[in-house]
Amino acid sequence: MKGKFLVPLVLLIPSLSAVAGQCETNFVKKGNMITGTEYFTSVQVSGLSAASAIGQVRNAGIARNMVVLDEDLNAGTLVLEEPSTAMSRPLPLQVTADNSGTVTASLKLRKASVGHTEEIKKGICEMIGSLKPGKTAPSRAAAPKPLPTVIDAPRLAREIEAQAKENAAVVADRYKGRVYTVKGSNAGVSDGKNGRYYVTFQATTSLIPGMAGSDRELFATRVRCLLQPNQKAYALTLRANDRIQLTGTFDEYNDTDFVVELKDCVGVK
Repeated sequence: MKGKFLVPLVLLIPSLSAVAGQCETNFVKKGNMITGTEYFTSVQVSGLSAASAIGQVRNAGIARNMVVLDEDLNAGTLVLEEPSTAMSRPLPLQVTADNSGTVTASLKLRKASVGHTEEIKKGICEMIGSLKPGKTAPSRAAAPKPLPTVIDAPRLAREIEAQAKENAAVVADRYKGRVYTVKGSNAGVSDGKNGRYYVTFQATTSLIPGMAGSDRELFATRVRCLLQPNQKAYALTLRANDRIQLTGTFDEYNDTDFVVELKDCVGVK
């Protein structure tokens, strides 16, 4: 089914808590594939404050490697998102809570996306179905140490470029802290910050091997790595068109210059 995407698997975890009974009873589906399907549900937990509810759901999301895009304990709002995969695009799970103990969650699929209602219900209810009474927010859980995602430079550039076209403002929060091992060809080495070096990956491959690249390359998003200080020897030995692999952490996306920048990069042999 071309153009259709599966719902992230992190939202498909079974529900175990008694509160989840409310969550499942209150679960509502609206819309369709043409307009975008939406899912809503809520629970009521006596003795639960907004701050405690948001803190508990936030920690549950962090434990599942979800990204916290926005959090306000006082206002009782939270936006969680699972990192995209080859089979799924990121989908924001919005959670709100008030001091009466009411907690609501909503998820909206993109147009033409495919979702299995019962599985989505189970996943969302796992996120809000294990809430316990409390007046203060729990301490923020430590995020699991991320493992590098191995990806080709043009693919990473296209992925971030496509998401930036939907909403460039969310890219920084969505990719913050992600570690990548990027594969591709060296487009050039340049001086960077404080005597460190940048390595830029080629944006596209040529239309015909050995021939000039496509004109689109002039306007394509590129991936650029700021090397660690101990990588000077590596930088000075690189040649144009060398096949390279670099591991680094996402730093920023510049939607003016169309550059995805990674920091603290090291060469991978």
